[in-house]
Amino acid sequence: AIAAAVCAARHSLKRDRMADPAQLSSCLAQTVNPDANARKQAEAWLEQFKKSPSAATSVLTLLTADGQPPHVKQAAAVFFKNMCKRHWDAEASEVTIGEDVKQQVRDNLLSLFLVVPESIQAQLSEAISIIASHDFPERWQALLPALVQQTGAALGVAPKDFKKGTALLQIGHSIFQRYRHEFKSDELYKEIKYVLELFQEPLLQLFSATLADLAGAQAAGGAAGCKLVVDTLTKLVSVAHDLCAQDLPEYFEDHLAEWMNGFVELLKYSNPALAADDDDAEPAPTSVLQAAVVESLALYMSKYEEEFQPFLGPCLGHAWSLLTSTSLAPHHDLLVTTSVRFLTTVACSVHHHHFAKAEVLNEVCHKIIAPNMQLLQADEELFEDQPFEYVRKDIEGSDADTRRRVAVELVRGLCRNYEVQVTQLFSANISTLLEQYKQNPAANWKAKDVAIYLVIALTIKGGTAARGATQTNALVDLHDFFSQHVLCELQAAATGAAPHPVLIADAVKFVSVFRVQLSRAVYDTVFPLLLSLLASPNPVVHTYAASAIERLLTVRDAPTAAAPAGARRFDAAALSPLLQQLLTSLFAILQRGGSEENPYVMRAIMRVSVVAEQAMAPYVQVCVDALNTILGRVCANPTNPTFNHYLFETVASLVKYICAATPAAVNAFEQLLFPPFQTVLQMDIAEFTPYVFQVLAQLLEARDGLSDAYSQLFPPLLTPTMWERPGNVPPLVRLLCAYAAKGKALVLDKVQMVLGVFQKLLARGATDQHAARLLSALWRACELAELQQYATPIFNLCIQRAQGYKKVGPSLVSTWSVFLARYGPRALWQQLESIQPGLANMVLRGLWGEWAPFVKGGRAERKAAVIGTVRLVCELPEVLADVDTAAALLSAAASMLAADAGVGDGGGAAAAEEEEDALEVDAAGGGGGGGGG
Repeated sequence: AIAAAVCAARHSLKRDRMADPAQLSSCLAQTVNPDANARKQAEAWLEQFKKSPSAATSVLTLLTADGQPPHVKQAAAVFFKNMCKRHWDAEASEVTIGEDVKQQVRDNLLSLFLVVPESIQAQLSEAISIIASHDFPERWQALLPALVQQTGAALGVAPKDFKKGTALLQIGHSIFQRYRHEFKSDELYKEIKYVLELFQEPLLQLFSATLADLAGAQAAGGAAGCKLVVDTLTKLVSVAHDLCAQDLPEYFEDHLAEWMNGFVELLKYSNPALAADDDDAEPAPTSVLQAAVVESLALYMSKYEEEFQPFLGPCLGHAWSLLTSTSLAPHHDLLVTTSVRFLTTVACSVHHHHFAKAEVLNEVCHKIIAPNMQLLQADEELFEDQPFEYVRKDIEGSDADTRRRVAVELVRGLCRNYEVQVTQLFSANISTLLEQYKQNPAANWKAKDVAIYLVIALTIKGGTAARGATQTNALVDLHDFFSQHVLCELQAAATGAAPHPVLIADAVKFVSVFRVQLSRAVYDTVFPLLLSLLASPNPVVHTYAASAIERLLTVRDAPTAAAPAGARRFDAAALSPLLQQLLTSLFAILQRGGSEENPYVMRAIMRVSVVAEQAMAPYVQVCVDALNTILGRVCANPTNPTFNHYLFETVASLVKYICAATPAAVNAFEQLLFPPFQTVLQMDIAEFTPYVFQVLAQLLEARDGLSDAYSQLFPPLLTPTMWERPGNVPPLVRLLCAYAAKGKALVLDKVQMVLGVFQKLLARGATDQHAARLLSALWRACELAELQQYATPIFNLCIQRAQGYKKVGPSLVSTWSVFLARYGPRALWQQLESIQPGLANMVLRGLWGEWAPFVKGGRAERKAAVIGTVRLVCELPEVLADVDTAAALLSAAASMLAADAGVGDGGGAAAAEEEEDALEVDAAGGGGGGGGG
């Protein structure tokens, strides 16, 4: 049945329809149809349409076609942007956009951008940015001159068109903003140099002229005119930031006074006509502009201290004045968070002496940090009305732009140089807040909320998302605060004496953040309390509790000889007595309205199954039944990829640990899992098929041999259409590797088709490592004589690919290392020499020696590569006779050994612990889920 379902999915992918404009328009319209079936059919048709040679130009033609409704044009723009994102890079895509079509797009896209509505401009601007990331400037040399010319015409000559100029600057910003985060390289610096040569002088001229226009617009008294000028200045400042993000250009350094004087003028700028109302959530245009200016000042402070030092005093003073004039209204959030970050940058720099005076520190702590540490009305509303958004912002760190988060960062920045003073200032403040709460807990619960956050801010000196706090402030008695003020909230909540839900969440967060510092004895106390909180009706509380349980289960003690990775602080033995109640409570949450697809709860279930291992055996039937019920529900509308990922990873972990302990359990798992898997494949649910193949691979790996079901499934897996979805590739390769290990005869019978898959995967940079993994499985499973007739074509393919794409080198070294380990160095040498005399030394010196240190994969792959490299030198006299080849191989071996020993990588025990923990989850699922999620 599963094999039949795979065949059905394959045939559904074969549909290929040619489009006319009316049909294209109709399908684009259907992509926003509320009917899921109509939407899915339209998306399937468009998936095939984009393979037609003129798909890109056909879609762009719709944007200016008469009679097309706005929603169709909007859908067309989104489709074009996504097409560029997925398929413009031919190396990483199955769909090829012809070079002639690409040239047509490049020639016309900027002109098209200028005539479409703003809503469509946003999509086209992003598309231009995507294309430019691949083609600019070498293959799109006309773009920047046209952009500079058009911008100058719009903003440099009266009558000025600020709206058009802002749109053009937005394109420039969308192209250049990647300079802010890309790693340094000669190629990147060459591109920036090219941009600077054409744009740096016009940019300053436009900035100065537009700054002068701002005063004229305000004198004219028109709010609309002022807004246009302010928006243009915002983009000019952003583009200038982009161009200085990597290094300070000489021209900018020579004209730094002009830029900084302009920035000061903008920080002082005020226009009541553009001010936002107190209840507005969106920032005023002036706030956006001033935030962009302050962000640029933070860049200069962090990277160009020496050049910026003469301007620091005035800029800091005006930023300070601007910050202290803001309110707690939401429309000031952007300006406040950006300005506080600037203060943090100064506090962490060599110029921290600006905060050295006691009165300055006191003012910062009480006038900037304390007010912005408060729980705002918007936060309360989020807690009550959108609990999962509240949780996501906190747990996933997406609250980086919130007042509270930046205030916490400023506390840490000040503590770097003034830890004693800041701790003393806030200790008194914390005591006052706790006393306020004690006097009237019901009315003053917000005081304790701030106190807990202040303690967290003061205490953490370093930490990671994976491990929580790793370094703490010794001046804060963490354990005393926990026992006196945090544990009591958890105990009160567990006994029904309900404190405010926000305080319960705060207490749970405290436990989660300081999980490494809390002892095993505290774990024994806290775990039952967290378990009781899973029954809380409040979504934030039971989600925090589930997340905290999951995080506590990841903690390991210091490594020992008996446990090199460190023993789990709360291990399977401690967890086993709680399993039944814990699983019951977690699955019960997933039956509550609004929490049916809670990813933190599902992640907790996964972590429990990983830690408990074989102790899960009594609960497998119940768990799998519950998971199947959930799977049946989400199949109808898979909207939460994170939840779905942990759902399948839970299944994968159960299969891994139970089947390892009880091989006979494989048949039981297959009986439980095959029916829902068949449903997934029959419905062709693209989000889930990678996970299904992943778990099928696990089940096959646990078997002693092939069953009829697996034998029938094998041929459909080899059809080309099954490999068109990138997410299918990793789990399908793992599944084929399992076939090679468990059913060699079946694989050899279809070996030409298997090698066809290998060739397809090798041809793309995104999948060549999977090609190497598949070929390695064949080497391991088969005798050399069984593959001898294919060996020369295989090696020819590999070498040809390396000639055209050098980055395939690590993948080739990886699979050749397995060949060497399986058949010996001499066999590898003879195979290369049979293709061309002298080729072996050329390949070993120029390819193996260069790329062996970059072999990807886990420890086994790198171990095979380093051992293979050493064996080549030690066992082949021909290698030793060639000094250059021997030197290249020995250098490669030394590099691999040094890298894996942690030399120069700053790894250490903490990094090793994080890596081991992450790999544990991937091992449970085999990594295939990542492709599907």
